[in-house]
Amino acid sequence: MANNQLSTLKKGLIVLELVKQMQGITLAEVMEKLKLSKSTAFRLLTTLEDMNYIYKIQSQYFFNFKLFSKEETERQKNDWTSLRSIYQFAQSLQMSTYLGKLDGTDFIMTQVINEPYLHPTDKEIGNRSRVYLSALGKVILAHLEEEELNKLLNRMALEPATPNTFQDSQLFRYHLKAIKEDGYAFDDEERNIGIRCVAVPVFRDKKGIAAFAIAAPAVQISRRNIKQIATKLGAGSKAIAEEIEALEKK
Repeated sequence: MANNQLSTLKKGLIVLELVKQMQGITLAEVMEKLKLSKSTAFRLLTTLEDMNYIYKIQSQYFFNFKLFSKEETERQKNDWTSLRSIYQFAQSLQMSTYLGKLDGTDFIMTQVINEPYLHPTDKEIGNRSRVYLSALGKVILAHLEEEELNKLLNRMALEPATPNTFQDSQLFRYHLKAIKEDGYAFDDEERNIGIRCVAVPVFRDKKGIAAFAIAAPAVQISRRNIKQIATKLGAGSKAIAEEIEALEKK
């Protein structure tokens, strides 16, 4: 009996270490990587989930860093750099992926994933830009309440970063209305020449709390594939919102 218990404990620890190493992993992937039967893998994962060592979002399991580190907990609350679901979409789209939020009249990056899409790009996390300059900022502005939006726009001068930057405030307001109707924003080399960006909002309790986006050279993002990219980002946005909610409940 003791040997069986030790064997089970060892397998459980191996599974826990694997989940920790991966940026999200499915039951099938655990079975394949560790050569476990479906019943054994499921039992181990369920036990670890019940003990709060890991958590599940849709079909993927994630390591619960919050359980082990107070510092990690604070980081999760403040800038979401520990979120794991963003990696799945960066790897799927094979494009640089961004997550950020509004801070006054600035947009601040809270997570950046560049090729090979395995680790955060720390040097870009915390970068700030004027909120009107990018798809990320515009999609957040578009989903603000009218009063809050007016206050922000009245504090901003639309200074151009490139010849494509919006400079007419009235035209910009119409642009924001179109973004809200479409559900996504498009940055057509408005911040950086040669770079396009597509962004969608991240909602919590029906309120936009962040923006999720991809950016790539203009040749990779055409007007014909924007909607397709936006649809994929929408799925990513929902996964991120679910992960934020799951982490805050732990």
